[in-house]
Amino acid sequence: MKSDLKEAVPPVRSLDWTCVYPMRGGTALKRAYAKRGAGHKRKPSERRGARPDTGREVQLPLDREELLGLMQDSLQGLAVELGLLVASALLEDEVTRLCGARYERRPERTHTRYGRQGGVVTLGGQKLPVARPRVRRADGGGEVALETYAKLQSPEAMPQAVLRRMVRGVSTREYEHVVDMAREGFGVDRSSVSRQFVRASAADVRALAERRFEGEHFAVIMIDGVGYAGETMVVALGITEGGTKKVLGLRQGATENAEVCAALLEDLRGRGLDAGRPTLFVLDGAKALHAAVTRVWGKNAVIQRCQIHKKRNITAHVPEKHRPELDRRLAEAYRETDHATAKASLEGTARWLERVNPDAASSLREGLVETLTVVRLGVAGALRRTLATTNPIESALSVTRRVTSRVTRWRDGDMRRRWCVAGLLRAEAKFRRVKGHREMPALLKALEALVGERAAGNERDVA
Repeated sequence: MKSDLKEAVPPVRSLDWTCVYPMRGGTALKRAYAKRGAGHKRKPSERRGARPDTGREVQLPLDREELLGLMQDSLQGLAVELGLLVASALLEDEVTRLCGARYERRPERTHTRYGRQGGVVTLGGQKLPVARPRVRRADGGGEVALETYAKLQSPEAMPQAVLRRMVRGVSTREYEHVVDMAREGFGVDRSSVSRQFVRASAADVRALAERRFEGEHFAVIMIDGVGYAGETMVVALGITEGGTKKVLGLRQGATENAEVCAALLEDLRGRGLDAGRPTLFVLDGAKALHAAVTRVWGKNAVIQRCQIHKKRNITAHVPEKHRPELDRRLAEAYRETDHATAKASLEGTARWLERVNPDAASSLREGLVETLTVVRLGVAGALRRTLATTNPIESALSVTRRVTSRVTRWRDGDMRRRWCVAGLLRAEAKFRRVKGHREMPALLKALEALVGERAAGNERDVA
């Protein structure tokens, strides 16, 4: 392993990087050989380490905070060595700001240099040794902690760096081959990585479970489940009035049953989700989800059955030779803009399916009206295509499947939950507003009108 590292990462001094201080508007780094012409021969004084004062400079146009953030990103190969040099430059810059230039006479100085000590910083997921400069008060008040060093040594940096790599599908068993190589790196073994991932992902689970929703109105909620080693994670995703998607929460259960789904919805309501306003629920058609939504949201629940799931269920009952005709009929009905026409078209398809397979006809008739809710609401264009299926939440769940594709042994239920949350939060970080989000105000008005219409109808029936 050591021989491989020597080949992959040449010694730092061979690069002869020089840092220019102080940093104003950016850190200047230059290579000492940049100014030498072809055939130039070093003088003995240059070989002993004297560095020229001028040369070609490469400017990093970053302020201090940006540069610190850059060093926490994934650095590859030689970039880790550069990161260490930049870390040293940042530390030295803070010392210079506190104490002034080395050997400079400043009677009014308040701090003075106090030598160096071995220290550790975190770069790209690895703990790396660094020579930490020390500073103390000139009046004898003791040593002063360097703000830059505290940031570079943040205990949260390592777990989050490990988490970012693991959720990209990298097994902890291969971590040493994936993280950025550096000769000085240490602490990169399978057990330590696993502990760090557990710590970071457990914090994410807690953050997701404690999200509050007061003041937020989610016009649409999608619910679906994903299987993890024989158990199911039921996940809820919300879409705000402005079309922004957000993971609301998840619940673990043996199956996608009504009790688990109802518990998830009750938990969301307890965390501030407003169940007193009309909400469009997009479901995959599972009866358990339907029952849970109706129980918790009551009259304010407007349900849209996923058209893709419905089509899939019907197709499973139909012989191969009849499937093209079935696809044509369903596509024609789901493209209709008039609710009555679309419903009549599906009923005609059900009568045709009676002759092909009565079970297929029964499958179509079950929840038929709820597959046309978006049509009844008058939702058009891209927003209608978005809300007619559970594709948005399916897309997020596909990320969780990719995240866990390398997991070969599930130890406990908490492990399933942690990995599911890691994948969901990674998906959420890349969420964009739903297509057709400009039509959301019209959807809200239509939901209010439909719920009001249903309430008026119930009052007439009671009278």
